[in-house]
Amino acid sequence: MQIDTRKGSSLYQKFNDLILIILQNNKYIKIQMRKALFTLFLASVVLLTGCSGLSKMKSNSKKIRYQANPDPVEVRDDKVVVNFTASVPAKYFDKGVAMFIQPVFTWEGGSTPLDPITVKGEKVSGPGTTINYTTGGRFTYNDMLDYKPGMETGKVLLSPVGYKTSTVDDEALFADEIVSQHRGVTFPTVVISDGVNITSEWIDIRGNISIAPLNYNKKQGVVETADIYFPNGTSILDWGCEMNVRFDAQYTVNDLKRVMLENGLPKQITITGWASPEGEETANVGVSKNRADVATAELRRVLDDVLNVMAKRAKVKPQDLEYYKHQQLKKMVITTRAAGEDWVHFVVMVEESNIQDRHAIVNVVETQQNLVKREQMVKNYAETYPQLERDIFPNLRRAQIALYYSEARQTDVELAKQATLNPSKLSFDELMYAAYINYNYDTKMKYYKWATENHSAEWGAWNNAGAIAFYLGDYSEAERYLKVARDLNPHNPDILNNTGLLCLAQKDYTLAKYYFEEAKRQGSSDADANIVILNLKRGNYEEAQKLMKGTSCSYNLAFSQLENDETDACIRTLNCCLDQTAEVNYLRAVAYARLGDRENCLKNLQNAVDMEYDYKRKAAVDVEFRAYWNDPDFKLVIKLY
Repeated sequence: MQIDTRKGSSLYQKFNDLILIILQNNKYIKIQMRKALFTLFLASVVLLTGCSGLSKMKSNSKKIRYQANPDPVEVRDDKVVVNFTASVPAKYFDKGVAMFIQPVFTWEGGSTPLDPITVKGEKVSGPGTTINYTTGGRFTYNDMLDYKPGMETGKVLLSPVGYKTSTVDDEALFADEIVSQHRGVTFPTVVISDGVNITSEWIDIRGNISIAPLNYNKKQGVVETADIYFPNGTSILDWGCEMNVRFDAQYTVNDLKRVMLENGLPKQITITGWASPEGEETANVGVSKNRADVATAELRRVLDDVLNVMAKRAKVKPQDLEYYKHQQLKKMVITTRAAGEDWVHFVVMVEESNIQDRHAIVNVVETQQNLVKREQMVKNYAETYPQLERDIFPNLRRAQIALYYSEARQTDVELAKQATLNPSKLSFDELMYAAYINYNYDTKMKYYKWATENHSAEWGAWNNAGAIAFYLGDYSEAERYLKVARDLNPHNPDILNNTGLLCLAQKDYTLAKYYFEEAKRQGSSDADANIVILNLKRGNYEEAQKLMKGTSCSYNLAFSQLENDETDACIRTLNCCLDQTAEVNYLRAVAYARLGDRENCLKNLQNAVDMEYDYKRKAAVDVEFRAYWNDPDFKLVIKLY
């Protein structure tokens, strides 16, 4: 039932008449009523004024200028870092109003409220940033949350809630508490950041794994070897060429006569021809065969001289000389082999060199299965590092004569076959060597795992298994193997370095720093490169770049240059990278996007997606390319088929 209390209604008139009668007959009541009416009037004025102030602030809320720093927000140290500044204009912020602000990060996977802050007028006491009514002011916000894949499409939103008060409610945790308890007014939603920049996640964290030193001696059982060296690309015997003169190769070959006359004929002789790996593979196989043939001819000459002396000592009749030689030769096994490109010794020599990017060069050889690409990469490195052409390649252009007086070692091919079919027949050192020379990391892991199971007291097996498991991304297995390795040899620099890499991948940066520094203190050179990666992950880009002084043509160097706003230098570094991978092309596309170079940006992005299809999906939501999201050519590049 509703009662009509409007002015002019019969009930309203009767009530008014009654009040007049009471007031005329009682002065005390009259006075009290006046006080009550005045109090009610003041309260109404205050209420109306307060509502008017909040309403005005709400309607003018767009006058507050919010600016994300940077825009959009970005990932640093695996955290989405939310920083923004707000500028409040003069004569906007009511002196008796407090504003509760709680940013919310929202993405397809959900939403996360961030820490709230309070901004208040001059007459409001309590914690918070005070904004002067006359002059206006500024306030800043800083918070972060853990980054998860998929957050690159996220947004940072906020809907401020204003309320009239004399004291800040510093116990409220959420906006709805302010609305319900203080009759708060919710202001329009503000988009602080649309998207998240995740470029900082593209660091190459694989680093330099440390493999235990080899104790396998390929020359065990070999009494003597002699090497003949050849000019680049030829198989012409020239005793006057630089390498033959440097190592006195002619004397070494002739000295085989003395060895055989003092020790008798060997059980086995092997002649192996090699080529340096910077040339074309097919041509190198032919060159290595011709070099082996040249060495075989030299061996025949030496053997003929030896057998003549032996026949004379044995007083063989001249008519029986050829038969004698034939019978002596039948006692030996002479093997000639064209080994082609000598990748094994190339890796060993590079690792033992002082070349700045030696680990990167070795990594290319061990991971690039396409021989044509591998050869081209090595050529590119040779242009950057003349030491390869000057000191390493000439050592590989050779043929070797090896004399075996006891059972000869198996060839690398034979050893690898034995390791696969029957590893129990190999010694620990042979098995470790078989793993070392194999380029396939899954096969390496198989050999090292077998070594841990059958040679459990050897720390090298556990260390190497842990290093390869880490490289393959199996962190739980890596942790298991490395823990045993540390128990067996707690201060070993190789184990410490690999453990640091594992901690780095698991985002325990404090522990990673400890292990890298300890590994370095114990003599690890690999730890130096890995400390650089640690600095990159923690956002210490300037420090990382200082540590890479002297490094060139490195993906991580280019990454640090990009993050240090040295965009042109980043592009130059990426251009000289030996392996032009999908990630190199993608990072170069980002650099060109930052420069506003549309043509080169799309060109490099096309190269990246041609190599790795998944980069289409990445680019589609990558805020680095948001200037091109509506570009028809960009849409064509990232189109999913």
